[in-house]
Amino acid sequence: MPEIEHMNNEVLNRVPAEFRPLLNLDHLTTWTLDRQRVHNDDHSEYEAARAMFQAVLRSQHVEGDGRWAARRRARKVEKHLNRLVKGSREAARGAEGLRTAYADHVRTIQALPGQRAAKAQAKANRRDQVNTFATKSLNKTIGAMAARPDSDTEEGETAGQDAVKASGGRTVRGVNDLFDRKGA
Repeated sequence: MPEIEHMNNEVLNRVPAEFRPLLNLDHLTTWTLDRQRVHNDDHSEYEAARAMFQAVLRSQHVEGDGRWAARRRARKVEKHLNRLVKGSREAARGAEGLRTAYADHVRTIQALPGQRAAKAQAKANRRDQVNTFATKSLNKTIGAMAARPDSDTEEGETAGQDAVKASGGRTVRGVNDLFDRKGA
């Protein structure tokens, strides 16, 4: 029994090494074109066999047959040949699909670092734009508040310790004073 397990492990370890060159797009292209050629050759052979079977089987009339009896009998054999024809056609398409899908995959993998770098740069640019806009907005707000005329001069210096002088010389006691609102 250990010999069987050893043989199975050898086969499993050997299979990826045989197909590893296919990860190179040039090797894969050559391999898939060979597969397509083989499947297309099979396809034409299957079609020729189907045509021969159709001609022979559909012409075998037995005494007492109805109008379509020979054709119905022939279809029981022809359907298997049709499967072979369809299978070889699909296998050729599959080989072509494998090649194009892998080529797309390789291009996608090669383009990913550049796309990610561009995306990160765009994100950083958006953050910078938001920060610049916020800074401009805050500077405009501070400038507008600093340029207001001083309306609280009568309470100015005598108001107490919780009053703060704004840059325009105005006394500001709280948030409501910044927006010319009177507190409750």
